[in-house]
Amino acid sequence: MKPSTLLSLAAFCAPMILTAQSIVPVGSSSTYVHCTKFYETKPLSELAKLYPAIPVDKTHNEEAADKVRKKARPHDANFKPTYDYSDPVRQSQPGTRVGNIAPLVNFQGTTTVWDPGDPNGAVGDSDYVQVINVNYSIFTKTGASLIPNANLGGLWPGNPQDGDPVALYDKFAHRWFISEFQITNTPYQFCVAVSKTSDPTGAYYVWEFSMGNTDPDYPKYSIWSDGYYITFQGFGSFNPNVPQQVAVLERNRMLKGDPSAGMVLANLPLNPNFVGGNNSLFASPKTLDCDASALPPFGTPEYLVYFENIASGGFDNKVVMDKLVFDTTAKTLTVTRADSFAVSTFNAYFSNGNTTDISQPGLPHAVDALDGTFNYRVPYVKFTGYNSVVMSNTVNLGGMVAGIRWYELRQNDTTKVWSLYQQGTYGPNDGVSRWNGAICQDYNGNIALAYCVADSVSLYPGIRYTGRLSTDPAGQMTFPEQTAALGTVTLSGTFGRWGDYSQLDLDPADGYTFWCTNQYGSSSNTNQDTRIFSFKLATGLGIDDVQDQTNVKVYQSGNFLNVKATGLPGNNSLAVDLFDVSGRQLSSQHITPAANMFETKIDVTTLPKGVYFVRIGRMNFQRVVKTVIN
Repeated sequence: MKPSTLLSLAAFCAPMILTAQSIVPVGSSSTYVHCTKFYETKPLSELAKLYPAIPVDKTHNEEAADKVRKKARPHDANFKPTYDYSDPVRQSQPGTRVGNIAPLVNFQGTTTVWDPGDPNGAVGDSDYVQVINVNYSIFTKTGASLIPNANLGGLWPGNPQDGDPVALYDKFAHRWFISEFQITNTPYQFCVAVSKTSDPTGAYYVWEFSMGNTDPDYPKYSIWSDGYYITFQGFGSFNPNVPQQVAVLERNRMLKGDPSAGMVLANLPLNPNFVGGNNSLFASPKTLDCDASALPPFGTPEYLVYFENIASGGFDNKVVMDKLVFDTTAKTLTVTRADSFAVSTFNAYFSNGNTTDISQPGLPHAVDALDGTFNYRVPYVKFTGYNSVVMSNTVNLGGMVAGIRWYELRQNDTTKVWSLYQQGTYGPNDGVSRWNGAICQDYNGNIALAYCVADSVSLYPGIRYTGRLSTDPAGQMTFPEQTAALGTVTLSGTFGRWGDYSQLDLDPADGYTFWCTNQYGSSSNTNQDTRIFSFKLATGLGIDDVQDQTNVKVYQSGNFLNVKATGLPGNNSLAVDLFDVSGRQLSSQHITPAANMFETKIDVTTLPKGVYFVRIGRMNFQRVVKTVIN
């Protein structure tokens, strides 16, 4: 976004100016980029008073990157538009599973007139942080307001606010991560802030990184053991002979508030099929975001995923996965093709990259389907014996009615080989479009899917969600749809933009409560309203109730950690694992419970003082306890 408000540096420490480097030259492996500015902020509780929210009025403001995106969009020569692509894995009826998945908490988020709204947010140990274009709000988990609405520009005073904000909670370090970008003036920039403590209303460390003449549109971030990874659509360098890029920030240095924390940029493999071009969002891969109970062991490769689609101009229908290896000593990032997975036929093509797709009552083909890329985020969870990621994207069910294709990939924890575990298209045959989705998986292996809804007759843009248990038939969302926000107005005058992305998170406090924020139409046809809500996937009977009753206690006694678990879901063998904060597995033992409980000890004689994680788990079930060894 590009508001005109200019802010002062008076509330900040003096910045440190460091060297900036340009983008990665073609043929190079990667480039290390120093930050151009570093400083520490005052607490957000103080900055919110100095930089109040940019007010909501009736004037819509178009995203700064939109015009550039339209000019830069490539069009694949292989493209042959058609609407006869059948979908063999379409779920044409909603689920009917008995259960109670009604919202636990459901409250109004921030409203904006910036188009799109970019609703995004993250849940922490006790708080929820929501960011939109171009403001932020902080709430308790009950919906009480800690900072009702403030200007994101308070974190980056003096910079034009061009938006695409992202908020994440790094639960492994108990820190908050907030970002925006700046594409009004060259050099273009990533602007990143990491909280000094677990308090989201406290002070932050801030870095700015130059991208030279490359417009890093649509940046999406993820948390991994060795860095904060970034994908984006690089417009300045975009042409058929210049590859797109991925970046990684030095997470360990940032957590310490190190002014020398840098960024490594690397080229992605040059592949003509990588660029959809005929979609609204193109060249927008995603990296895996760790929702696991423990970080992958330090040095474990990160992965990047995107899809190809014949209907949009690609040569195949497949999910592609690249492997990212970050050498933190040499400060290099190596990208190689890891694998690809053939998937069932689907149609991701809507309107040749325009934003005239989804119909609302009285406004046919009014807003963007956000087609061409996986929705944000792509969550990663580590289970006993395997690792799992889930992802979703918008598809055209026919007649410009949108549905959501979703996948689960699994990695064998021994061979490290990935495979396609299941796939489905959620598209009940009721004329309702479902789009701007977000998908997430809990520690029981249950999968939740949230999204916007609308039709051309009477259903105004709202928010719904559904889900499935890990034991349900593959490819099916088995729970009935739930409404989180009922739309009451048609959105107009929004340049055809909608949402751009949303977010579905897993609560770090328990590992099975989902938190979501998304956009809907409520207050007027000029405002983009948002909602924040939480829910669990529970049947009200059977195994899930047992899992919810599981209680794990960990305490130190001399040179041993005592682990006691009760209320377990059955007496099948469990793994009891100990991890350090970097994700390295230190010990493992297998226990067979009796009467749904067990007790065991872990020898910690040789371990230094510090924070550790104990995980008990088996297929589709795990619990994690954080503990301190003295």
